[in-house]
Amino acid sequence: MPEASEGRPAPRRRTGRRRSRPAGESLRIIFLDLDGTLTDGVITFDVRGDQRHFSIRDGLALQWARDLGVLPFVISGRDSKAAELRMRDLGLEHHFGAQDKVSVAEEVMRREGATWAQCVMVGDDLPDVPLLRRVGWPVAVPDAVPQVKAVARMVTRARAGHGAVREVVERVLRHNGLWERVLERYEAR
Repeated sequence: MPEASEGRPAPRRRTGRRRSRPAGESLRIIFLDLDGTLTDGVITFDVRGDQRHFSIRDGLALQWARDLGVLPFVISGRDSKAAELRMRDLGLEHHFGAQDKVSVAEEVMRREGATWAQCVMVGDDLPDVPLLRRVGWPVAVPDAVPQVKAVARMVTRARAGHGAVREVVERVLRHNGLWERVLERYEAR
């Protein structure tokens, strides 16, 4: 196994059978990449700025997670006015312009008193790999690059920006024993 450096745990190598469900303790933080994970990966520019496409169902699921004690935290390497407005609309914590997603995640974990095993990461591209290697439950979207899929324990059925995040949130809430509370809220049991 690789050695740890700078006080960070050694990145884990994934071998053997993949688990489509998280294992072990309750999950407390869901780290999310933005473009190509929470959005469909298409960025449009015009004279007013950038535009992104977000799934309304993903947003609703992230609000459920937050309301039930699971912190969704969006980390992106890009700044985006459109994404900033969407995060504000949903009341979600985020960090844009991140050069090192692991450092950002460590700050959040320290503040929340969480361990790597209590964290999920949903990603699609190479900048996500270092964080995916550390979390307890790494997840990829279907069109993620091969290196991300190799690290992931689950690949969502739904596409990025089209319900992939909702799929992950539902699994996390089920794992934590909280899904019934969502269903009760809407009398959907």
